[in-house]
Order: sequence, then C-alpha cells, then structure tokens
Amino acid sequence: MSGETMFAERWRVSADIAYLPWTDFSGRDNHLLRPTTTFFDQRGNGGGGVQAQGVLSYFITNNFSVGIGGRYWAMWTKKDSDFMCSGCGGPGTIAGPEFAKYSMERWGVFFQVAYKLD
Repeated sequence: MSGETMFAERWRVSADIAYLPWTDFSGRDNHLLRPTTTFFDQRGNGGGGVQAQGVLSYFITNNFSVGIGGRYWAMWTKKDSDFMCSGCGGPGTIAGPEFAKYSMERWGVFFQVAYKLD
C-alpha cells in the first residue's frame, strides 16, 4: 500500500507499507577458527514479514527534489524451522535437525535526489 500528499507548496510526504505472506530462508553459520571447524546449516519457510518506508521531500524546482527517508524491514520463520550442525560432536559428525525459529530486522535512513522528466 502506498500514499503521498503535498502538505505545503513544495513539501511532499510519502509512505509505503508491504506485508510478506510467505518467506523462505537458508543460511550457513561458519565457525572457522574453532579447533574443529563447525558449520550450522539453517533453513525455514512459511513465515512472514513487513516493510515500511517514509520519505519527506522538498521540491527545489518543479522537476528537481531532495529528500530524507527511513525504512524498516522485518522477516521471520515459523517455529518448525530447523538447523543442523556439522562438526559439533567432533570431525565428521552431524547433529540435528533441531527445531528453531529465525527472525531478522533491519532499519535505515537514506537521502535521495530525484529529477522528474516532463
């Protein structure tokens, strides 16, 4: 969903929000400096996520604007995701799979410059 409005003569505020109905995750956590190198293989799916973004822009001319904005992302997996460990019990051993739940959050601030062609 997206929306924007000009709340003053040269000022615009815009916002976007999105929902992710399904996510898929696959990753590997490396522990290369241990006496026995270990790898944690992680995977999950069926979770969800959201993204929200807002931007405040100022129009220097009718075609040229500058702005500042913020963005937030979050994603997660269900509780029945899993991980396996290679090398946790010694060289050549594999432990797991064990149930796990994963989540991720990111946020940031950005600056933007835009030029609109007529």
